[in-house]
Amino acid sequence: MIDYLILLLTAIYFVAALLQYFVAPKIGPNPYLGFKIGYTFADRVVWNKTNRLMGKFMMIHALIMFPLCLIPNFLGYFLLIYVIPLLVFIPIGIKYASTLLEMKGARAERASEKKLEPITVSIVWWSTPLVLFAILLILELATYSQLPEVVAVHFDAAGKPNGWSNRGDFILSFSLLSLMFVAISFIFVYLGKHHPLFLHPGKMRFSRDTYLKLIILSMDTALALMFIVYLSIYYFAVHNAAFPVSWILTSAVFVVIIPILYLVYKWRR
Repeated sequence: MIDYLILLLTAIYFVAALLQYFVAPKIGPNPYLGFKIGYTFADRVVWNKTNRLMGKFMMIHALIMFPLCLIPNFLGYFLLIYVIPLLVFIPIGIKYASTLLEMKGARAERASEKKLEPITVSIVWWSTPLVLFAILLILELATYSQLPEVVAVHFDAAGKPNGWSNRGDFILSFSLLSLMFVAISFIFVYLGKHHPLFLHPGKMRFSRDTYLKLIILSMDTALALMFIVYLSIYYFAVHNAAFPVSWILTSAVFVVIIPILYLVYKWRR
């Protein structure tokens, strides 16, 4: 059976790739669309070329994923096939942008990385993903014994389960996926402190720490969504009934819109 949700997510990813390749170079550096790092903000040509490269990678990636979406119960593999290539593409894009900046003769800007003051955030900001993960982990451990040995982990549009997993495997994979968001936050906190040019806003109308805060807030959002997913799976496992779809969608939209509102607020200021 075709998983139409996975197919929809892949289609959205492909549209994002098209926008990055065709639209981002035309509108130039902006806080909403494109490969947004300090290197690309430093120069319009670097922005254009890097976004075309990353857009091309993403389009090829999405086109490879489309036929794989036809595989039944593809959700678990989808996460791996989606995330792992991105973890390869992003460092390539960073290296490509920094190399272009040097080749354009912007050595002074590149060298200024050492002179830039570190970009830091308060403990309240950088510790939030860790706290959310700890709470989620405690919730998983507290409810582990209540879960059946085989857990329904994927559902169709009607709320009926069509994918299952061993209880232990589910908790382990779910925890590792959640931990990934914490790791991403700490990686960017490290980059802001030791390689501030990576997160430097360039000529954008943002304070120096806005991008770092936005990344952390996005990871908090991802962890909040993991809470919603876990509670939905737990509710079905214990009560043998699907969680109200309207409640899930409302919660997800409310959570996702938080970083968007934060970005708009900082941009208008």
